[in-house]
Amino acid sequence: MHGKEAVLVPPLVRTLALLPIVPSGFDTDAFGTFTGDVARVGTALEAARRKARAAMALCGVHTAVASEGSFGPHPGLPLLPLAAELVLLLDDELGLEVIAEDVGTDTNFAGQQVLDARDALTFAARVQFPSHRLVVLAEGAPAATVRGIADADQLRQEVERMLREHACVRVQTDMRADRNPTRMRAIARAAERLAERAAKRCPHCHWPGHGLVGVERGLPCADCGEASELVRAERHGCARCGRSEERPRRDGRTQCDPGECQFCNP
Repeated sequence: MHGKEAVLVPPLVRTLALLPIVPSGFDTDAFGTFTGDVARVGTALEAARRKARAAMALCGVHTAVASEGSFGPHPGLPLLPLAAELVLLLDDELGLEVIAEDVGTDTNFAGQQVLDARDALTFAARVQFPSHRLVVLAEGAPAATVRGIADADQLRQEVERMLREHACVRVQTDMRADRNPTRMRAIARAAERLAERAAKRCPHCHWPGHGLVGVERGLPCADCGEASELVRAERHGCARCGRSEERPRRDGRTQCDPGECQFCNP
């Protein structure tokens, strides 16, 4: 619905030789929207599973790929936004569920209440507009929401119109993938990881789907030696048997700089 096949399909076809089918008329907004007019039920993983199974039923196949994004304040650095892109490959014939993620602060996710069009244009300048589109919405009036705003004149007109009709108006980033190039790049990275993991066999049960499943935090500080909030190691595991092992960071770092330590630089 939002063009994600542009970045999901190439690595999966290249690595797994899949034949892609994009369901026609499949309303993924029914599983939740970023503007909140349709609430997502459950976690991102649960939503991705529901999307995948609905697509499988619609197309009459036993394998599907789905994507789900989540955005909010960073748990360790509340002033920064955190973006999490999850991609899922589900195969009912093999009994296989493979998951990959891209998580980080590379996002323009933001929103702001505005009092006039000048406020809206100032906000727009901070969030990579117009290459990244915007949404204007009024509190308590989901039907009034305008998405996909792509130029300054349209933004000004919609904000002025909305302010005449509603007391509280917000402008926020449009987080639909085809309206947000930064998000599309994150989905592409997650898709590459999904393809890599789906093609790799577990060293224990030899089933496909072995790869990065999480991280261990606590990278020690080079100065005080205390455990920081940074990633210390990766955890790789199997999508089928569940066995996992800890592996060193791929970049080889074994210590963090004192400037990155919450004890030396609170």
